[in-house]
Amino acid sequence: MHVMAEQTRAGRRRSAPAGGTAGSGLRRAPATTPPVVPVEICEPEVGEVPAPAYHPETIDRTAEVFKALATSSRLRILLVLTQGEASVSEIVDETGLAQPLVSQHLKQLRSLHLVEVDRVGREAIYSFKDAHVSHILIDALDHAAEHPDDD
Repeated sequence: MHVMAEQTRAGRRRSAPAGGTAGSGLRRAPATTPPVVPVEICEPEVGEVPAPAYHPETIDRTAEVFKALATSSRLRILLVLTQGEASVSEIVDETGLAQPLVSQHLKQLRSLHLVEVDRVGREAIYSFKDAHVSHILIDALDHAAEHPDDD
């Protein structure tokens, strides 16, 4: 995977997936409505390939992941991490959430293996454990942005 790096406020190099947006970690709505672009459907289409059989425990763990993603505070934290690794204080600054709340959410995200932590001295640096959840997050946000007024 190609990775771009940028300097963080703390002086560490902050890695972000190539093509990602730089900045606050929170996506801003475009100033104007983008033109409608036809969507290319990936092959194979839904329904053409039978779904593999998943173990019931795997389905239950997946439901727990979706429950964790169902909180706007955790989504905001994860959105910051789509920009690359970040310390708790950087996440607090980017999201505007209280430090104890950020720490509590990060603990839950770690327990679900969505994020991982590296310790640098006394500082805890968080990042996505893998790219699966960041893709789900960005796709869901893009979908919501495409249909803001749908009822």
